[in-house]
Amino acid sequence: MNPVAGEIVLLTGSSGFLGRHILKFLLEDDVVSEIRALDKVQACNNNNNDLSYNDTKGKLKLYECDLVNLESCREAFRNTHVVLHCAGFVSYDYPANVDELQKNNVQATENVTQLCIEENVGRLVHCSTTEVTLQSCFKAGIVAISIYKQESKIEIPENDKRLIFGEYAASKLKAEQIVIKSNGKLLKNGKGQLRTVALRPTLLYGEGDPHLLSIILHVAKNRGNCLPRLSGTGGKQQITYVGNAAWAFLRAKDTLQKTPEAIAGLPVTITDDTLVEDLTRFCERITRSAKNCIKVSTWPLPFLISYAGAWFLELLLNIGFFRKFQVSPRSLVAFLGSIILYNRARASIHMNYWPKYTHDQTFAIASKYYGELCSEK
Repeated sequence: MNPVAGEIVLLTGSSGFLGRHILKFLLEDDVVSEIRALDKVQACNNNNNDLSYNDTKGKLKLYECDLVNLESCREAFRNTHVVLHCAGFVSYDYPANVDELQKNNVQATENVTQLCIEENVGRLVHCSTTEVTLQSCFKAGIVAISIYKQESKIEIPENDKRLIFGEYAASKLKAEQIVIKSNGKLLKNGKGQLRTVALRPTLLYGEGDPHLLSIILHVAKNRGNCLPRLSGTGGKQQITYVGNAAWAFLRAKDTLQKTPEAIAGLPVTITDDTLVEDLTRFCERITRSAKNCIKVSTWPLPFLISYAGAWFLELLLNIGFFRKFQVSPRSLVAFLGSIILYNRARASIHMNYWPKYTHDQTFAIASKYYGELCSEK
């Protein structure tokens, strides 16, 4: 296949939080002649003006199929130059739905790599997460500590039970390992190799966010717009604007084409210039101008007391007092108490990645989106 004539790009999870932002960039990419948007349920356009787009050049083709069913997706992979694999089951639920995580994150990724090889797709960019590296800093510890570590210095746990975000993080780790191990495998036609890379963005925020940050704000709304400080004086958590993470996928696809040896077979950490702070303080800051702004409680609850309370809540759930939590209480307390900062040198040097949106721009976007979210009845 010759990408000079125009790339055919397959984007999985095109209706998801990250996928919709990647789709906007692909539609603006002059190198791309055709975009194949694959998802279980197509909802690419939406009512959020910040995420709307126009396919003025007729590039977009929609594929409504499930990656768990390999054969139903084969046509989307045929004659494709590069796959951006962002489909997945993002769930912090406690107790975890292990079967769904296994199917949608692990089995689906196995199918993606198999289809790439069988349909002679030369490049695969996989969406992983830094949560595959968030483990308790000691075997008997609770919080994670990572201060500007490069990918080669970050330890991957032998026992995935140490991962702070439990079964979700474990399923994403298994998926990442499948992609990394697939690098260099011979394509079916014998004319080339599959080149793969796994991008690890930190926790994402921005327009269309249905995940952890929105859950925290929902909790605050139910408590009279007040967020408790659950981890003592708190840690510091590095988060990334979703638009900057989306931009990294385009940089990765181009790098795999031009200089594959730079990143092929490797994980790459993706961050931006968002202020690194306690996540509860971030929630307070981005909703400051909202009608129902979020306030953080004045007095912090000591970390060990918070963690013991979270453990007790999970115990009550296990014996039937509650049905389900949107996020494991222990995971949330441990995350808020962790110090998490990453080094993005590999992305900057080898992928020529830079944050497309500045801190001021991302702050304005986040304030508008989450402010409106907090003002909803």
